Amino acid sequence: MPQSEVVVSLSSFVKELALAWQKLSIYQSGHPERQQALDRAHAVLAGLVAPTGSLALGVSRESLLGPDEKLKSLPAKRLAAALYLLEVAVLRFEEGVERDELEHLLGFLPRGEIRASGRSLGTELQDVGVRHIVVEAVDFTGLLATDTLDGPGLTDGEDSLWDRILQRLLGEGRLTIEDSLLVEAGPGPFGQIQAAVDQVLERYGVNDGEIPSSEADSKTVEMVEILEGIVGQTAGEALAEAGDDVEDDTDDEGGRLSTARHVGELLSAMPDGMRQGILDAAVRELVGREDAAPGLRSLGSAVSAAKMVGSLRRLRADEVVFDPRVVSVVDSLVIEASPERLGSGQRPDPDALAAELRSVFSDEDVDRAPLSGALDDRVFVELRRHVPVHAMFSDLSPYLETITDQHLQVDLSMMLIDLLQRPFLDDAQISSVISRQQETFKAMLASGRFGPATRIVEGLREMTSSGEQIKPVREAAERCLEGLREPNTLSGIVDVLGEVKKSDIGQVHQLIDLLGPTSIHQLLCVLGEESELSRRRHIFDLLASLGPSVVPASVALLDDSRWYMIRNILSLLRRVGEGLTLEVLQKTLSHEDSRVRIEAVKCLPELGAQITPALVEQVIGDDDLRVFEMALGVFGSARIGAATAPLVAFLQRPDPIGRLRRVRVRALQTLGEIGDAGVLQEIAPFFRSWFALVSTEERRAAFRSLELYQEADRSGWIKKGRLSPDATVREICRDLENGKPLGTGR
Repeated sequence: MPQSEVVVSLSSFVKELALAWQKLSIYQSGHPERQQALDRAHAVLAGLVAPTGSLALGVSRESLLGPDEKLKSLPAKRLAAALYLLEVAVLRFEEGVERDELEHLLGFLPRGEIRASGRSLGTELQDVGVRHIVVEAVDFTGLLATDTLDGPGLTDGEDSLWDRILQRLLGEGRLTIEDSLLVEAGPGPFGQIQAAVDQVLERYGVNDGEIPSSEADSKTVEMVEILEGIVGQTAGEALAEAGDDVEDDTDDEGGRLSTARHVGELLSAMPDGMRQGILDAAVRELVGREDAAPGLRSLGSAVSAAKMVGSLRRLRADEVVFDPRVVSVVDSLVIEASPERLGSGQRPDPDALAAELRSVFSDEDVDRAPLSGALDDRVFVELRRHVPVHAMFSDLSPYLETITDQHLQVDLSMMLIDLLQRPFLDDAQISSVISRQQETFKAMLASGRFGPATRIVEGLREMTSSGEQIKPVREAAERCLEGLREPNTLSGIVDVLGEVKKSDIGQVHQLIDLLGPTSIHQLLCVLGEESELSRRRHIFDLLASLGPSVVPASVALLDDSRWYMIRNILSLLRRVGEGLTLEVLQKTLSHEDSRVRIEAVKCLPELGAQITPALVEQVIGDDDLRVFEMALGVFGSARIGAATAPLVAFLQRPDPIGRLRRVRVRALQTLGEIGDAGVLQEIAPFFRSWFALVSTEERRAAFRSLELYQEADRSGWIKKGRLSPDATVREICRDLENGKPLGTGR
């Protein structure tokens, strides 16, 4: 099915899967509506699995858990309820999943009550030959029983916070956490979070919570920062979102306070050396959100105000931008912290404070004598006490728009472009201007403001091509453009790709087109370096949406040493539908990593008539059977005629101990899908019950494959099968004569 007809996203897949499940109960097998629904679900799933090789969904009673999101839509709830009845904990789709396997899965889902067979869903799927859908059942080993129904339990907010943190720790690919050790920590997620953190620290030689200094092993410090970032950022997100789904303001505030208390408990349970980093990560997440002021206030009530102010000062030193809507909360926290930080016995003498202020403002340039952190806070506190903030202006609303971060960013970017046109700048000054322009450009991308970002590029391109500009100015503008194309700068766009509206995607394409082919190469590099699944998928979708323009840069990276980079490139070219030449596929089919070869096999239909029997022989002779199995599916679905002779030759070779029986059975079906009736005479031994070195399973598979040939071509073989001593073969032939489908459809 053309990719343009479907939206490749997790929510879209769940919606299409639920719709296909519904149509399975309405329409009979073979009905076009039923097949179309399965095709759509399979197309979306293929797009989700392509970048990473698998997709895992967690199952709860009323929702499905994806890699980075929790789905609570009506289709998700219906699927989750059915899977929950079957005691499914995790549903995993592996690369190469076929449409028929989806149909088998949906066919086993109960509608309202559990099936009476008593067999697990995983066993049922294995029995019908489903190999690319894996079911992990619920583990009840950690279940605890009590004498009564009463007792303490987790609140919804606490449960959600702990589960969210634990899920992100387990989903972080750079951390290695053994599930068995988490089970030993008990059934509660809070204890498992502690166990997971301790396990990672112990692996890097950190014992008894003694966090190393920055001079220690860089890898250990990096792991500690990753842990702090995951725990702190998740806590900050939970505080910002707490109470969003509550209509009552009282309950809303109560939910935030409850979540803030849990964050305080979490900080107390973490090693001493990590608490500051976790708090900074949580506060960093809050101060940048326009709706996070209540969450910041709640966090300030749960931990020491002095600690909050310390965290805010560290963020300010790191030049973190505070959203204007949270500034008032920051002010109140500073005032609240002043009694803690300046006890009654430590309060400064007013005359001494005045002397400090005079020494600061006596300088011609205030910036030459910046306030110390403590003096800065004291000055702020005293001014707030004695100067009415709103005394001078009754209405500032007409001026607010001119001082927003967005407006200031635009003004700054235009000023920087103007500076580059000044011929008196030396090389160091030009580098500083370019660095600042990169920061501004990246901030615009990260906030989804593609229009102003495009104007920066247009201004620089005009400078490079203008004959009125002197050579140094043109060179400076070109250097600045090169800086905007760097992976570190372009990575800012990844943060908002998942939120870009369809109406705005044209602006993204225009921006990349203005930056030129180099920007596509750099985006491909960002794709190769990105470790987070959802961000990687967003980059992949953006590159695919650019169409044929990505082909030159993509083909140039096929010599990359990283196997996953080459696999991503092949998947991208397959999605775009261009760039997959015979030379490219011959090279990748010989790659040392079988995962690359499997992806190359998926691309074979793009060659069309260029596929030769020799190329098919190369695939069939691969050392990894998974490559052969994938090729059989591709040859059949694309009806590649060049595969007929090599497959017949493969089937004619004896397999006395049955080592290749599974692929031989699949090869018989593939020949039927190709539909060349001339091969029936060549594989005649598979239809004989005597003097034939074929297994019973292979003989039955051969007769089942007759369903895929034209009726006139198969009739003679069906008549022979009616006389077979094998009752199963006779039944298959009888069903074929009566027109009863066997389920081997194309």
